[in-house]
Amino acid sequence: MVSSIPVSEPCLVGRELELVSDAVRSGWVSSAGPYIDKFEKNFAAYHGVKHCVALANGTAALEVSLHAIGVKPGDEVIIPSFTIISLALAVLRLGAIPRLVDVDPDNWNLTAEGVQAALSDKTRAVIVVHGFGHPADMDPILELARVHDIKVIEDAAESIGSRYKGRLCGTMGDVGSFSLYANKLITTGEGGCITTNDDEIARKARGYINLYFGREERFSHEGLGYNFRMTNVQAALGCAQLEQIDYFAARKKQIGGWYRDALAGCDTVDFQATVGPVDHVYWMYCVVLRSHVEMTAMSAMAYLGERGIGTRNLFKGLHTQVPLQPYLVHTDKHFSVTERLYGRGFYVPSAVTLTKDNVMTVVDVLNELR
Repeated sequence: MVSSIPVSEPCLVGRELELVSDAVRSGWVSSAGPYIDKFEKNFAAYHGVKHCVALANGTAALEVSLHAIGVKPGDEVIIPSFTIISLALAVLRLGAIPRLVDVDPDNWNLTAEGVQAALSDKTRAVIVVHGFGHPADMDPILELARVHDIKVIEDAAESIGSRYKGRLCGTMGDVGSFSLYANKLITTGEGGCITTNDDEIARKARGYINLYFGREERFSHEGLGYNFRMTNVQAALGCAQLEQIDYFAARKKQIGGWYRDALAGCDTVDFQATVGPVDHVYWMYCVVLRSHVEMTAMSAMAYLGERGIGTRNLFKGLHTQVPLQPYLVHTDKHFSVTERLYGRGFYVPSAVTLTKDNVMTVVDVLNELR
């Protein structure tokens, strides 16, 4: 059945068509053109950082971030098990080793205690995912990284616009990594970017995404890089989306409030909590089945789907992914939080286009779960 309330959809109600059409008319449709420069400048300005480097997608952004901070073959990179496989793939592409950690049961993110337990003499970096729009507790992690001289990458793909103690996600570590996929707060279709205040990191990132073409002699390459460039057409779309970022963030929080209030009396699911001094811009509206509900996440999602409500399950732990097994280092034997969230959790319709009536329809069906 086609969902009458889709789980997600982009909101393209601003100047997207105007700016994309302008990019096409200009002839600058590939990886050069004024909209790339404009997008990078405006994205950096919004985040209050020196550099933004636009590129092809969020997975590439993670790899570029790791390369730019100097991760080498044999280094270990601490990542959560409760996340998309892109993190592990980015680590493996550089010949490094993913070291998996379970997440906090309340905010679903890495903790300083978990990172501390996973440290080894090979640890080079940690990738902190700000999951589903909820910022991780960054200050203890940043202090731990300072003491042990490891780099911090923030995966802010799911948390554009979210803040920790007033600071935007993606601005606190050495590098911020972003996805601009169609279901993110702002989109370029496919696409991604990184942010940093470090000139050398930005220089290395720009080289890596552009085949390390020589600065003095183009075809005398300065390193081994890849073509991870964003196109001017994508950047034009991104510029139009950036003009609406405050509106999108406000709508996400408004809709999150509708869900939170409506689910306060629900005895079948718990809504994702907001923990600590954070401004939670909900990327997705996540629920977890209560212990007395006999349905699994998959059966509950099927039930909602039969009623025209789109859903998607939460991440299956990286510690269970068969292709990764030869390459991983586990620091936890059970990953109990990750296992519970995968088995009992899912997200419900989460677009900024949702109406309050849509939300109440979803909540009514959630109350029917048994």
